[in-house]
Amino acid sequence: MIRAGVAAMLLASWAFPVHAQSTRERLESLELQVTQLQEAVRGQALVELSQRLDALEAESRALRGDLDILQRENDERRKQQTDLASEFDRRIAAIEARLAAATSASMATAVVTPSTGEQTTKAGVVVAGQAAAVGSMPPAAPAAPSAPAATTPPIPVESPEVLYGRAFDALKAANYPEAVTGMSGFVAQFPTHPLADNAQYWLGQTYYVTRDYAKAIDAFAAVGSRSPDSSKAPDALLKKGLSELSLGRNDAARASFNEVLRRYPQNEAARSAREQLSRLR
Repeated sequence: MIRAGVAAMLLASWAFPVHAQSTRERLESLELQVTQLQEAVRGQALVELSQRLDALEAESRALRGDLDILQRENDERRKQQTDLASEFDRRIAAIEARLAAATSASMATAVVTPSTGEQTTKAGVVVAGQAAAVGSMPPAAPAAPSAPAATTPPIPVESPEVLYGRAFDALKAANYPEAVTGMSGFVAQFPTHPLADNAQYWLGQTYYVTRDYAKAIDAFAAVGSRSPDSSKAPDALLKKGLSELSLGRNDAARASFNEVLRRYPQNEAARSAREQLSRLR
C-alpha cells in the first residue's frame, strides 16, 4: 500500500509540470497573436495615415499651383489696368482737343463780312462807292455769334478686362456669390475673349471651394469642351476628377484622372492625377 501511494504521488508530480507547460505555451501563443493583431492594426492605421498625408500633399500642391496662377493673373491684370488707364487718359485728351478745335472754328464763322458796296479801313470808316446808299440804310445789326455745337463725350463702357478683374477680386476676397455672378456673366458676355477660359476655370474653382461639387464638375468640364488646348484645361480636368471623388463617384474620378494622363502627360496636373489613381487602386 505504501509503495502504491508513493507511486501515485510520483505520477501526479510528473503530470503537473506537463499541464503547466501546456498552459504556458497556450498563454504565449495568445500573447503572440495579440501582438500580431496589434501590429496589423498599427500597420493598417499607418497605411491609412500615409494615404491621407499623400492626399493632403497633393491638394497642397494643387493649391500652390492655384496661388501661382492667381499671382500671375493678378500681375497681368495690374498691367492691363495701367495700360487701360493710359489709354483712357489719351482718349480724354483727344476729345478735349477736338472740342477746343470745334469751339475755335465756330467762333471764326461768327465774324461779320462787309457788304458788297462797302469797304472799310482798319478803323472801320466807309471810304468807297455807295456812301449815300449806306447812309440811307439803317445800320445792320451785328450778327450774334453762333453758339458752339454741344459735344457730349461718349460715356466710357467698362472693358472686359475691368469686369474680369472685379470678379477676380471678389474671388480673392472670398465673396463667392459675387465671384460666381461676375465669372459666369463674363463667359456669357465675352465667350471668345482670351480671358473666357480663365473665367470658366475660376467659376469652377469657386464652386469647388464652396463644396458645390456638382456645379464644379459642370464648370470644369466646360473648360475642356470649350478649349481643350487652353492652359487651364489640364488643371480643370484634374479638378473635375477631384470633385467627382468628393462626391464618391470613384469610377468617374478614375476616368477623369486617366484622361489627364492621356491628354496632358507632360503637364504638372498629370503627376497629381497619377497619385490620385494610385490611391484608388
